[in-house]
Amino acid sequence: MFERHRSGWSLSARILSVLPVFTAVIAVGTIGYWLLEDWGWVESLYQAVITISTVGFGEVKPLSDGSRIFTIVLILLGVGAFTYTFTAFADYLITGELQGTMRSRRMRIKIEHLDNHSIVCGFGRMGQRVAAEFQAREEPLVVVDADEVASEAAVDAGFLAICGSGGDDAVLNSAGIARASRLIATTGSDATNLMIALSGRALNAELFIGARVDDPANEPKLFTAGADRVVAVYRSSGLRMAQLALNPNLVDFGDLVMSEREPNWGVTELSVEPGSTVDGKPIEESRLCRDGSGSVLLVRRPDGETLTAPPPGTIVRAEDTLVVFGTHGQLAAMRELAEAS
Repeated sequence: MFERHRSGWSLSARILSVLPVFTAVIAVGTIGYWLLEDWGWVESLYQAVITISTVGFGEVKPLSDGSRIFTIVLILLGVGAFTYTFTAFADYLITGELQGTMRSRRMRIKIEHLDNHSIVCGFGRMGQRVAAEFQAREEPLVVVDADEVASEAAVDAGFLAICGSGGDDAVLNSAGIARASRLIATTGSDATNLMIALSGRALNAELFIGARVDDPANEPKLFTAGADRVVAVYRSSGLRMAQLALNPNLVDFGDLVMSEREPNWGVTELSVEPGSTVDGKPIEESRLCRDGSGSVLLVRRPDGETLTAPPPGTIVRAEDTLVVFGTHGQLAAMRELAEAS
């Protein structure tokens, strides 16, 4: 299910556009009979409705010649509006647009209940790959794409989706940007990704923003716009090709680690919470690497300092980020140690 944020002459728009005209014709008919025949308002309204709808009922009261001429004009003006309105309404029901509206409403309700979720803007080849990784890890996700076909493809793949531009504040708000934890801009346009990063940062100052860039010269602009990480597609692809030629086994190992699809082990990040078991303790005394636990590969401080292959005596502090390696059971145990007790 996806919600459209775009202009278009939909069936619902057709109905809304003709309703004022239809209402005006009925009002003119009612006032006309009230003035010409000196009838009450109910009688005048009734006569106007049965005249416009051509249901075949008789006249409320015998009409004067002036009223009959008025009736002819009213029929010519009103039958077209009446027919068009009810034809559009029937199409609205028959073609499934009403069902689509209901699906969109259910989608909006689901998105409104999301919290700490991710938003992927752009469901092209890269966006599909990113979304698939989030899906494999059972991370809540909303896909945003301006192309209706791409939005439908996202729905078919099992994602909540919004059809609209990721650079539009209204679209990002519909995707729950204020409650989201990550925004990934993967469209094929650097300018669009720049606008997405700019809008996302303005709407949520705490958001992690990752963006794709095709022209490396645009990297500084994306960082200035608010992106936390920028991936230069062609440079990254070139580096990967070189590594595949020079260190193929290392690349294969990295793919297994990054995908977390190896059934026995993996690598993940842990955030050390204040008051946790490991807060303020050396790695060797924190049980992170004891009793058959995994290994700490990296410690990243809040100020950006990074310790690779940290020695056992390294003190772990609150708000540090740890990159750890181990079996899935070990990683789960290490995550519990890093969480506040």
